[in-house]
Amino acid sequence: MRGPGRSRASMLALYGGLTALSLLWLVPVASAFMISVLPQEQSRDGWWSFDLSDLTFGNYERAWNEGLSDYVLNSFVITTLAVLLTVATGVLAAYAFARLRFRLKRSTYFLLITTMIVPVQIILIPMLPWFKTLGFEEGGLQYVGIVLVHTAFGAGWAIFMLSSFISEIPDEIIDAARVDGAGDWGIFRRVVLPLTVPGIVSFAIIDFVFVWNDLLLALTLLGRDYQPITVGLANLQSPNLAQQDIVAAGSIIAILPPLLLFALLNRLYVRGLFAGGLKG
Repeated sequence: MRGPGRSRASMLALYGGLTALSLLWLVPVASAFMISVLPQEQSRDGWWSFDLSDLTFGNYERAWNEGLSDYVLNSFVITTLAVLLTVATGVLAAYAFARLRFRLKRSTYFLLITTMIVPVQIILIPMLPWFKTLGFEEGGLQYVGIVLVHTAFGAGWAIFMLSSFISEIPDEIIDAARVDGAGDWGIFRRVVLPLTVPGIVSFAIIDFVFVWNDLLLALTLLGRDYQPITVGLANLQSPNLAQQDIVAAGSIIAILPPLLLFALLNRLYVRGLFAGGLKG
C-alpha cells in the first residue's frame, strides 16, 4: 500500500513533467509571437535581446492587408458550417445507434466508422470528378461542396464519440421519459441532448481545429477566392519568404481562433473527455 509521501512525490513528478512539456511547447509559439511584434532587423539579431521601444504591431497590419483578411472570412464560413452540420447529423445518428433498434445496425455502424481510418489522400483525386459533376466548383457552391466533404469525414468521429456519451445515460432516465409519454424525438430533445452537451462541445472543438487547419482539401477543391487561411498563409510565405516578421504575424493570426475557442470552452471540453471515459 502506498504511503502519502510516495503518492505526493508521484503527483509532483507528474505535474513537474507536464509543466516542462508545456513550457517546451510554448517555446516555438513564444518565438513566433516575439518575431511578429519586432522589426525584421531586430529578429535577425535575436528576439530575446529586444527593447520595449522596438515592439510594433505593424507586421499584423501588413499581413492582414496582403490578403489574409479574405482568407480568414472564408475559414470562418467553412469551419462554422462544417462543424454545425457535422454535429447536427452526428448527434442524431449517434442517438439512433446508441438507443434505437433497426436492421443492419452493426453493418452500417461499421461502414461509418471506417471513414475514420481512410486517408484523405487516397480518395482526393477520385473526388474531383464528383465535385465537378455536382457543380460544386462554381461560385458560392464551393462552400457547400467543401462543407459536405468535411462533414463526410467528420461524421464517423462524431458518431463514435457521441454514441459513447449517449449509451452511458442511465436506462432509468430513458424509461421514465417513455412512461411520461415521450417518444423517440421527445427523449432525444429533452433528455439526451442536454446530457450530451459536454460531449458535443468536446467533439465540436476537435472538429473545429481539424477543419480550420485543413490545407490539402482546400488547396485541391477550392478556387482562390474561396480558400481558407491555411492556403492564405502558404501564399503569404512565397513572396515574403525572407520576411519572417510578416509570416510570423500571419501564423499568430491563424492560430488565434482555435486557441480562443479552447480557452472559452475549456471546462466543458475537459468534462466531455472525462465523461466519455467513465461508465455509469
